[in-house]
Amino acid sequence: MFSKPIPAEFGIEGLFFRFQRHFVYWKRLANGDIGIVTILHESMHQVERFKDDFFN
Repeated sequence: MFSKPIPAEFGIEGLFFRFQRHFVYWKRLANGDIGIVTILHESMHQVERFKDDFFN
């Protein structure tokens, strides 16, 4: 699996990849660890859900 940059309209720097019917959004943390931001099913409205998960 290869990660791609998160689209600019999401308003956060990071990467994502697709696994089966899900999208996994992640970013590298300041200490070098990997942080999973959210995992969304392909049927979910991604932009709004992503913002809800990340900013809450």
